[in-house]
Amino acid sequence: MNLELLNPFSQSFPENFETSIDAAALCARFNPRGTFAGHFIAVGRVDGVVTVLDFETKGVVRWLEGHVKAVTTVCWSQNSRYLLTASRDWNAIIWDLSAAAAELPEGERRHTVRFDAPVTSAHLHPRNSQMLVVTLHTQVQPVFVDLRPEIGGRWELTTTQEEEEEAMDEDDEDAPRKTTEIATICRFNPKGDLIYVGTSKGNINIWDVQTKAFLWSESTGTTSGIKHMEFDRSGTNLVINSNDRCIRVIPLSPTPPVQSEAEDDEEPPVESTPPPPRPPRVPYFDVQHRFRDLVNQTPWNGCGFSRDGDYIIGGAGHKASHNVYIWDRENGGLLKILEGPKDPLEDLDWHPLRPLIASVSSLGLIHIWVTGITENWSAYAPGFEELDENLEYQEKEDEFDIEDESVTKRRKADEQDRPVDILTIDRERSTSPAPIIDDTFDAYDEFVELHPDGDDDEGFYPPPEILSGDYEGEPEPPEQDFLSFRREANGSAAAAAAAAATAAYAIPVAVPEQEFSREISEELGIGGEGEYASTSFSGRRRRAPRR
Repeated sequence: MNLELLNPFSQSFPENFETSIDAAALCARFNPRGTFAGHFIAVGRVDGVVTVLDFETKGVVRWLEGHVKAVTTVCWSQNSRYLLTASRDWNAIIWDLSAAAAELPEGERRHTVRFDAPVTSAHLHPRNSQMLVVTLHTQVQPVFVDLRPEIGGRWELTTTQEEEEEAMDEDDEDAPRKTTEIATICRFNPKGDLIYVGTSKGNINIWDVQTKAFLWSESTGTTSGIKHMEFDRSGTNLVINSNDRCIRVIPLSPTPPVQSEAEDDEEPPVESTPPPPRPPRVPYFDVQHRFRDLVNQTPWNGCGFSRDGDYIIGGAGHKASHNVYIWDRENGGLLKILEGPKDPLEDLDWHPLRPLIASVSSLGLIHIWVTGITENWSAYAPGFEELDENLEYQEKEDEFDIEDESVTKRRKADEQDRPVDILTIDRERSTSPAPIIDDTFDAYDEFVELHPDGDDDEGFYPPPEILSGDYEGEPEPPEQDFLSFRREANGSAAAAAAAAATAAYAIPVAVPEQEFSREISEELGIGGEGEYASTSFSGRRRRAPRR
């Protein structure tokens, strides 16, 4: 449907269940940015195959075979050319989805990285798809991989506390060992300069991408493990899902949060030691909302932000229902519960441009949730107005005034002479990555741009072919004289009339009344003395000869 006919003031979150896609899916993600943002959806299947679906036609545009076990993670590059997939077979693969990749000797598989354990989560760098970070099953350290030549490598990211514990264990072997803090989920921030890793104890550890140095460890107010973690587009808000069946919304602020003053009837807060100074680029964490299912105590199997960051979504992990919860980020109120089929929910994702949600069920189905579309027919003309009831028309004073033709021609000529730019891509603000405003990113920019990944908006569509200036239009048909044109026309008409007359006995056949010259009549065999197919020149009818 034409997007101009949609009401811009319609509801900005989905309400109804539309359809299901049978894709044997375990996880699914829309392509978030690029020229065709939201036009494709990457699906990780249970059998290890990765498919890319055209969301409009629901057809398969890529079939990628590289894993032998279930795919746990799919992640798009900045402009949707590359796709990162991770599986339980200990491998992570970066696929090149461009049209030119099929002609290369190595094919669509660009890089394959082998690890020492099944991959539980993986994420591509938002500005260079040759860098990725992964977490492994029952492993303490996340792994950062840089695939660029000369400066690439593999690093196990360790914290300061882990290094101190290793030193103590070497000094005192009889000392009791503490429980390990396993890395469960990893993400780059939208700027790409920091790595956020959630742990099994509810903490978020932060590393620097360029130096691989440990910067900070922040507690989220729980000791349960973090299962999911997502940023909004601006990078100023974070949502996490923990094993304590609670979704937390955490604003990230460059300044410390303001402590509320105690009232007269309340006891003053206990003075505590100030926290150690944190690095300049590490934001302050302040939990704003906590979302729980207080009635059923249902765990959550996914969380995320809407396209504009105004809503929070959570997928309930109930065994006998498929429900999606939508909350308002500002006031924390529950806006809608989308109740779907009875198969449990496994994963969900919000469309980057439209109020639409795709949720994955345990049966491998992808359920699509949409909002009611209200058609805005007044978009056809600026002066068109929709009425609820009939009203008597009031003619305007200058409505039918005759306008000067010279003024009209001059205005149309000016509109035609206006240059039209068909080469520059005008993306919406929602599809572009978050801008880097800080001036201290000069060294980081040089580090990221050392070896570009070639993600140049190629996507799945070939570039448009611009016609050169020598193009003169379609070739004109060859010239014919009038007599040959009449012969061809009358010959085809006579042949059709004769075929119709001989096909059915005693059926009159009529030819349009017109005078043929003797030359044309003798050539076509019409109007002679012999018995031919009947014609009607003077209103009489003749029968075709019996055969």
